[in-house]
Amino acid sequence: MSKHHTKTKGDLGVVKVTHDLSEKGYDLFFPVFTEHLPFDLIAYKDKTTYRIQVKYRSCDPVDISGRTYWSDKNGTHMSKYAKNDFDYYAIYIPDIDKVIYPNISFAGKSIRIKVPESTTVPFYWYEDFLQFTDSASKKKLKDFGMKIESKLKGVPNIIKRKIGRPSKEELQKLLWEKPTIQLAKEFGVSDKAIEKWAKSYGIEKPPRGYWSKSVAQNKEAVKR
Repeated sequence: MSKHHTKTKGDLGVVKVTHDLSEKGYDLFFPVFTEHLPFDLIAYKDKTTYRIQVKYRSCDPVDISGRTYWSDKNGTHMSKYAKNDFDYYAIYIPDIDKVIYPNISFAGKSIRIKVPESTTVPFYWYEDFLQFTDSASKKKLKDFGMKIESKLKGVPNIIKRKIGRPSKEELQKLLWEKPTIQLAKEFGVSDKAIEKWAKSYGIEKPPRGYWSKSVAQNKEAVKR
C-alpha cells in the first residue's frame, strides 16, 4: 500500500469509506461541479447528515491532521481546517483494513492501532472510532491485560503480560515438581502470589526444607 501515489491513496480511501458506510446503511452524496469543498462526501441516515473529510493513513499511531494541502501553478499551499469545515474525518487505515470516524474536534490528536509495548501515557484506541465519534476515553495498558511492575530506583519500568492462574489440578502437580521460586519466575509473578494461589485452592505445599532435602538425597544417590 505504501507504494501507491498520493492521488491513488486518496481515491482508494474514498472507495473504502464508501463501501464501509454503505454497509452501515448510509446514503451517500458526492460533489459534482466542484473539487474545492472542505469535505469529500455527505452521508445521510435517520434524518441526519454528516459532512465527511476522507483521509488515508498508514502508520501507528494515526495522526489526525488539522491542515489541508493542495498544489497549483503557483506551488504548494497549506491552510488549517476551520471547526465548521466538516463534521467527521473518515480515515482509511490499510494496515488493519478499517475506517475510523473521529469528529473534527480530534484534529491534531493521534489514535493507536497497535497496543504499545511500554508507555504510561493514556492513548486513544481505534476500536472506539468505528462509528461517527464525538468523544472517547483514552485507554491504558491495563485495559489490554498489561501491567507495569515497578523495579529498583533508576531502573525503567518493565511491561509484562498478565499470565492466567493455572487450574487447581495443574498447580497441585507443579508444586511437587518444582520449587515455589522457580514457578514464580515461570509465571512472571512473585513467590507470594504462588502461595496465595495454593491457599485459595486449599492445596498443601511441600513442607519447609523439602527441596533442600531432595537436592541432598539426589547428590547422595549420584555419589553411590
